[in-house]
Amino acid sequence: MASSQNRIVFTALTLCFSLLGLASPSYGRESDGQEMAPSQREYQVTMSTLFAHGDNQQVGVRARALLQYRVDSAPNSAKAVSFSVLPTMLQYQDPAYRLNINSFDDSGRGAALANIVRRGTLLMDNGVSQSTARFKAQDEWLAYVAKQGQEAQSVLAPLKSLFEFYPLVSQAHRLQKALAVGDTLRLGNLLPSGLGDFLQRGAGEPEEWQIVATEGQWITVRLERDTQRQGIEYRRFGEVSFNRENGWLDKLLLVDQQQKGDKLQARRWLMAPTSTPYVSSILWQDEGDYFDEDDVFAEEHLGDDALGGEGAVIELFDIPTLPMAPDDRDASVAMMEPDEGVMSAGWGGDDIELRYIHGLTTGDYATSVAYRNIELLDWKDRVIDLPLWQHSARGASAINGVVSSGVNLLPIGWGESKAKLEELYQIRAELIFTPVKRYSLQLPWAQLLKQPYRFGETTLTLTALSKPGRYRLAITNLGANALAPDFNGLQGKLGIVEPEGQGPAWLSNTEQLLLDELFPREQSTHVYILQLDSVPESLKILHSAQLSDRKIAKQISFVTQAAYEANLANPPLESASLGPVELDRVTDRGAVAEPGRLSEPSIASITGNDLYIRLPSALAEVCQPQISEGFEEAGKLVEWRLVDNGLGQSAYVLMTPDGKRRYFYDKRIKGSIECLGHAHWQTFGAGDNRRPWLVDLTPWLSTLDKTEVPISQLYRSLVITDAQGRHLSPRLSKGANSAKGSEINTLDKALVDERWLSVDGAVSSAAYLSIDHEPLTIPYQFHLKPLP
Repeated sequence: MASSQNRIVFTALTLCFSLLGLASPSYGRESDGQEMAPSQREYQVTMSTLFAHGDNQQVGVRARALLQYRVDSAPNSAKAVSFSVLPTMLQYQDPAYRLNINSFDDSGRGAALANIVRRGTLLMDNGVSQSTARFKAQDEWLAYVAKQGQEAQSVLAPLKSLFEFYPLVSQAHRLQKALAVGDTLRLGNLLPSGLGDFLQRGAGEPEEWQIVATEGQWITVRLERDTQRQGIEYRRFGEVSFNRENGWLDKLLLVDQQQKGDKLQARRWLMAPTSTPYVSSILWQDEGDYFDEDDVFAEEHLGDDALGGEGAVIELFDIPTLPMAPDDRDASVAMMEPDEGVMSAGWGGDDIELRYIHGLTTGDYATSVAYRNIELLDWKDRVIDLPLWQHSARGASAINGVVSSGVNLLPIGWGESKAKLEELYQIRAELIFTPVKRYSLQLPWAQLLKQPYRFGETTLTLTALSKPGRYRLAITNLGANALAPDFNGLQGKLGIVEPEGQGPAWLSNTEQLLLDELFPREQSTHVYILQLDSVPESLKILHSAQLSDRKIAKQISFVTQAAYEANLANPPLESASLGPVELDRVTDRGAVAEPGRLSEPSIASITGNDLYIRLPSALAEVCQPQISEGFEEAGKLVEWRLVDNGLGQSAYVLMTPDGKRRYFYDKRIKGSIECLGHAHWQTFGAGDNRRPWLVDLTPWLSTLDKTEVPISQLYRSLVITDAQGRHLSPRLSKGANSAKGSEINTLDKALVDERWLSVDGAVSSAAYLSIDHEPLTIPYQFHLKPLP
């Protein structure tokens, strides 16, 4: 069952990912296109070490920094350039040695080391030997290392390695000849000297890299090494892009591995402009994924054919039924209504996360959102002067019906950040949202087989394979347009072809992901394999197009989660639970949302030795069972006792007065259910068009006094459902269900603007319970089964 559920989730995510190109912001090279001095660059550098022994994996060191590189001495030849490297942000964690450096707070255990590192390093390359980095506070560094003991040099090597990547390819190497794909060249001493040379080359001999891509002034080169020595396998993979005109490095990924049997040690580094999103967090948060045989994505075995063709071996599973978004040809769905978002601590409490809930939807949704002019404010609404690095950004996308976007921020600077963050009250930012036009078309199956279907630059290709009923569907989304298939209604099996990684097979999933993010392919194609029981006449395709000429800009206040949830006008952070709500297998919420007269209450039994009367909680107030002919159990008369699940459904349960016995044998009971009147569900519309999590209770409120009715009546008298028929629950402020002394919390305290009820999903239908005044008697009798 878990495997089946994983496949459904995997399928839903894959269909969603086919639209996520619309949600990805565009980032340029070299600090997002900002003009920088020819002698200055700023990079993000992240590294981590990982140890694996069989199935046990543990991250050793995590480190990341923002480094400013300035040419310290203008080169008088192509062979002599040195840099001043200054860290403006640094996080370093080594749990094994309890070493922690954080530029936000340099007063902890690592304060002495932080005081050395924050002054920066001198990075030198004389063009002959490998580049070397010396701390500007070199005397203090040597004294610190000597004080820590013999292991200090190796323990602190990961920290120092952050400063040792040389960011410039000299003219002597990049202009040696016309460069083309397949050529090899030496990049000088780009890599740190502390990496070690397991290839045992000659002293001072640089690594040879192979050109794998050229694009205008940009050259991308790759390094792959694999050798064995003394029973240990050494592997090295690197990929670098640089500017052939000025030599400046653009992006770098380097992975070193040592493996002996089932023991493995890996070191990973990345280096990129500060404007490159995601990559720092991907490596910083990695917990290790080598030898992961349980990953659902690893279940797709493609053999020799990565395209999922005749030779592919791929696991197929039943085509799931997934909710699909309704058409919105005018891009009229409101996705910028809320005025507030949530600010919180990010992964591991390392940064600040901003999350904005745009709204609720059925099915997939994706578009781009930019966060600009971010300001930190104190409680007096004064701006806190603290520079921030926006190291991750997520466009708007739907997860379980909730459409949200977000960014992650890290303070820049040393020491003073902690004190300033203590004054933080809220964050203000301008969000720029790109609306999306969405519509579905039924495309003839035979026509799709004849020729590819194009939607702008996006292409859908359907191919019949040799096995009867088997087809390959490939979608390549480009530009502002995207396509996604709707497989609902198709009978058969589905397989999803996972694209091959760009790097060698021994790279972990995280390292392959980093390679794709830093050096993306020109096209991203999603491939599905269909094994159909019958050939359909047509296939429904969801079209999505960004409307860049209709962007919406709005200023949003980001508050704490408690403050956000206290404002019931805000959309829910999570959608309604997908699981059923049950009470002892009895109080199933059932199809009570259907409008019209309710079924009359009646007795029911699950085992034949128990007895229940199921009914909505509101009906329990007007209907009560009576016993005219009962029986004793353990010397006491049995009775009906009301059990309420607190969510609108109840049951009268036959039991002994002490509640200990609910099962009886070879007994007879007779009586009646006395009701004050017939019950009806009276429908009163759906949710607000622009805020679908709010439902207007005016029709129901007109029948009662909201200042007298307790909040609990919401659960007893209302049935609110979404488009899938799931029951939605009221969202109440903290403490709404509790009261002091004899006080009761009344209905008016749960309303937004005195009429709207906030619920945990998008409202599709709503009804309230109406009771007429014609008394009703329902007789019953039952013979409880004897012992078997």
